[in-house]
Formats: sequence, structure tokens, C-alpha cells
Amino acid sequence: MNNPIVLIVIAQMFGTSLWFSTNGVLRQIEEIWSLSASDLGSLTNSVQFGFIIGTLFFTITGFADKFKPSRIVTLCCFLGATSNTLIVFEEISFTFVISSRLVVGVALAGIYPIGMKLIISWDPQKAPNTLGLLVGMLVLGSSLPYLIRALGISLDWQYTVILTSGLCYIAGITIYLMGDGPHLITNRKSHFRLLDQFSELLKNKKYLASAVGYFGHMWELYAFWTCVPILITISISQAQIDDQEFLVSLLSFLIIGLGFLSCVLGGILAKSFNSSRVASISLAFSLSICLIYPLIGNLYFSLDLILLMLWGFFVISDSPQFSAISASVCPQHLVGTALTTQNSIGFSISMVTIFLTTSFYESLGLYFVWILLPGPILGLIFFSRQFGFLKLKTC
Repeated sequence: MNNPIVLIVIAQMFGTSLWFSTNGVLRQIEEIWSLSASDLGSLTNSVQFGFIIGTLFFTITGFADKFKPSRIVTLCCFLGATSNTLIVFEEISFTFVISSRLVVGVALAGIYPIGMKLIISWDPQKAPNTLGLLVGMLVLGSSLPYLIRALGISLDWQYTVILTSGLCYIAGITIYLMGDGPHLITNRKSHFRLLDQFSELLKNKKYLASAVGYFGHMWELYAFWTCVPILITISISQAQIDDQEFLVSLLSFLIIGLGFLSCVLGGILAKSFNSSRVASISLAFSLSICLIYPLIGNLYFSLDLILLMLWGFFVISDSPQFSAISASVCPQHLVGTALTTQNSIGFSISMVTIFLTTSFYESLGLYFVWILLPGPILGLIFFSRQFGFLKLKTC
């Protein structure tokens, strides 16, 4: 693997560590601002909403395909890191915290999907593999605040926030110094016609099928990640295990972070079995675990842990393959717009399930996870109609 790819994926991990920086220290900040379980959903959804605003901005303006992705990623790293740091002052209101997290989401829209275009510009032929690495680093970045908290359990929560911001600054500087790949294609048209671009994408049946599969995956993914600490806490309490805060942080990192391995493995397997097959199998396994978890959960702590680890493994492994398929089947001058549009809609969908799961988990018990089932089921059905469940050729 060449050095630019390595630097991009490491920078991606550092940059996306902002995503769950507040979730990793929830136990501490909930006392400061008297937060409830639904406020956890609001914290996460503020980032999701900001991400949607950011991706819509890049889509509507055409900036995703007009400007160098390295410059966009750098600027957004600096914006996100600065906004993330502002919440360390306990005197500010919770409304300000929500606003700050929203800006972080806007910045992440320029770090993650634009980062996909950046990494493709270095080696388009290896997109399934390199996108697997990039999304895997997104997973590690998202889980990193939990590890930081577990290792520094005796430190003030501000250190976790400041450290994630510092990592994001490093990511921005790294991408700026590295620049763009030799295969970068920009949209050189003087006027960006949004309706024309959308029309071109909507006529592409393979892109639509890949996008719908991705939407079903997104119905489940971020709500699951948000609820991982909740599910661990329920299981630990049922087993009457001490030192809850340390275990919740460490196991949250482990369960979410396992997605890194699945993304990398999925990228490797895609070379032999192709992206559509990997995506279909991943989605099928994820929905199966979601289906059985409420039925056998809380019987044994070790069983809960195994199921959650398997769920964390399969819940994300389809994501880079959906992106790789979308990037390969759409017009190459619209790759940035196609990916940001897909991300924007997908993250809009995720806000619904984050709200529903964090609002109803107390009243529904473990059965609240069945709220996540419709997404992967429908996504698998619509995706398979175009690509086939085990079809050997994607495009």
C-alpha cells in the first residue's frame, strides 16, 4: 500500500474522532447539564443534522466536484476541531453545546464523503479495498473517544474532547501537505445545474439500487452505535458487575471498533467475491442478529457480549462496498455529488432511528432494537432486485 493511502486513512480516523466525542464522556456531562436519555439522542442527532446540512451544501453548490478534495477536507478539519473544543467550558448552556455539535456535523460532511473522493483519486481501480480502509478508520475514529475515556477514567472529561480536537487538527495539516491524487477528475463546467445532475443520477438504476441498499444500512448503523453503551449498561446491570463506567467505555470501543476489521476484510474479499456479494451478506447477517438479540439477550453477559461484537462487526462492513458500487456505476465527473447526496439522505434516515431508539428503549425493553429491522430488510430486498443476493458481477 502506498504512503498517500496510509496517510489518508489515518487522517480519516483522527478527523472522525469528533463524531462521538461527547458520547464517550456522557456520564460526566450529563451531571453538568442534567441530561436525560433522550438528550443523548439530541447530542448525536445534532451532529447528524449538521452532517446533512453540510452534504446538502456540497451537493447543491457542486463544490464536491468543483474544488480539490484535499482543500475541502483540510478546511473542514480545522472547522470541526475548533467547534468541538468550544464545549469544554462548563459555564455554557446545553443549547450552545447542541449548536457546537451541529457545526461539527457540518465539518464532518467535508471530512468523510469528500475523503472518499480524495482516496479514490489516488487509485480508482482499488476503490473497494481503499474505501474499506477509509470507512474502517471512520469506525475507529467513532469508537476512539470511548477508548480515550476508558484509559483516562480518572481524568476530567475535557481531556477527551481536547485530545479528539487535537487529532483532527493533525488530520487537516496532513491532508493539506499531501494534496490530491493523480486521478482526480473535477467538474469543469462553468455552470453547475443541480437538476441536470440529479436527473443523470436518477436514470442510473444501478446507482439507485446501491443507494437504497445504503439507506437501509443507515437506518440501522448510527442508531446501533448510539445504543451500544445503553445495551452494555443494561447487560452489565443485569449481571450485577461492578466498575460500570470503565467497562461501558471499554466495551463500547471494542464493539464499535470491530467494524474496522470487517471493513478491511470486506475490502479484501471484494477482490474475489465482488462488492455486491459482500454488501448483501453483511446486511443479511446484521439484520439476523438484530432479530434474535431481544429473544436471547440478558440470559448471560458473555452471550450478550458475543452477539454485540458480531453485530458491531457486520453492521458496518457493507458501507464501503455500497459506496464503491455507487462510485463505480455513476458518471465519473459526478462521483463527489453522488456520494454526498447518498450520504445526506442516509444520515437523514439515521436521525429518525436515533430518535426512536433513544426515546423508547425504556418502555420497550430490549425489543426496542427491532425498530432497526425495517432498514436492512428493505435495503436488502431493493438492492438484490438489481444486483442479486449472491450475484457474481456487479457492473
